[in-house]
Amino acid sequence: MGNKKKKTENAFLMEAEYRLFLILPLLVRALSLKQAYALANVCAWFFYLLDFKHRKRAIAHILHSGIRTTLPEARALAKANFRHMVKVFVEVVKFDQIVTPENFREHLRYASDSPELDKIMDPEHPVTAILASAHLGNWELAGNIYTMFSGQNLCSIMRPLANRKLGEYFYAHRMSRKHTTVSKEKGIRPLLAALNRGDSIAVVSDQHATSREGVEITFFGHPARAHMTVALLHLKTGHPILPILAVREDDSYHFKLTGTAPIRYTPTGDKEHDIREITQLYSNAFEELIRKYPDQWLWAHRRWLDCNRNHKHKDNEHD
Repeated sequence: MGNKKKKTENAFLMEAEYRLFLILPLLVRALSLKQAYALANVCAWFFYLLDFKHRKRAIAHILHSGIRTTLPEARALAKANFRHMVKVFVEVVKFDQIVTPENFREHLRYASDSPELDKIMDPEHPVTAILASAHLGNWELAGNIYTMFSGQNLCSIMRPLANRKLGEYFYAHRMSRKHTTVSKEKGIRPLLAALNRGDSIAVVSDQHATSREGVEITFFGHPARAHMTVALLHLKTGHPILPILAVREDDSYHFKLTGTAPIRYTPTGDKEHDIREITQLYSNAFEELIRKYPDQWLWAHRRWLDCNRNHKHKDNEHD
């Protein structure tokens, strides 16, 4: 009886949370982009002021990385980062109001410094690839933007949200005719199936992993543990890894899809060594991109093993 009552209460709370949340996208969609960004800046100021835990963590991580060396500089970057994160939500909600298949080149562009990546992105010669993505730029839009420029179908892995209905809302906004999603709980089989039928896949790979899920690498000169999924898929299939993302260029809804040179690795026969090496390679690419766009990376998540952790290798901590 108690469990049934608890499930009913949880379902009620989930529905109430979802209904309350829906007010926000309705409001954002009713506003112009300029007004929505202004509202985002106000909300970000309140979040920065009131969310002590994430503000403190973001500043500590900025200093830990060495990307800023003084406390005032770190605080300024953290404030900019809070503004960016709220803008990400605004941009997801307004995407279909602003970008269409007919006008997308007015708002979106592709550019990189890698001729090899340019070749892979050519829609005239589609290439199946493994996209290693990060919480940098607008990661929710990056998949759809990739399909627009590459012409490739894409399947991305999603981490389930505690509130299932909120998860369904964000999944629906991430997906398109050429972009589907699968739950992380299903493992790598759906991703292998997508690669086998010629679709590209995307895995957001910049968060802390447990020792069961990941391998230890170095990130901004400090020990971190990264998920091994991308490396495993590359070793199994040989498809190139593309560290790729969509960064905001201004407040007029202009984004650039960009990335580093594709990663292709020749296995040595030592699987454990190969997984670590490949994971380090794409983590190095993330670091390079974060240095270019430091205000657009999620500094508040717990990335390092030697920062903000009670035990250096504690496995049960999540962001």
